[in-house]
Amino acid sequence: MLTLLRHFRTSFIFFLIGIGCLLAFNLSTPQTAANSPIQELFAFIPLAWLFLGMSAVTFFLNMVQTMLGIKRQHIDC
Repeated sequence: MLTLLRHFRTSFIFFLIGIGCLLAFNLSTPQTAANSPIQELFAFIPLAWLFLGMSAVTFFLNMVQTMLGIKRQHIDC
């Protein structure tokens, strides 16, 4: 398990940050300004999508790199 986490550390960190952004948006309370528009922290939504997308891309690239590394080890034997 630790070796798997070591290979996919960056994608796991991006995933946790993305989930943290979604939690921050859901836990924030909307406030009403003096002229009555609602003020919410909508910036967390695109940030969450950005970090979750980066997590998926880095996971895919690390998976391809790991698979090619495994194939290279078998060819060298």
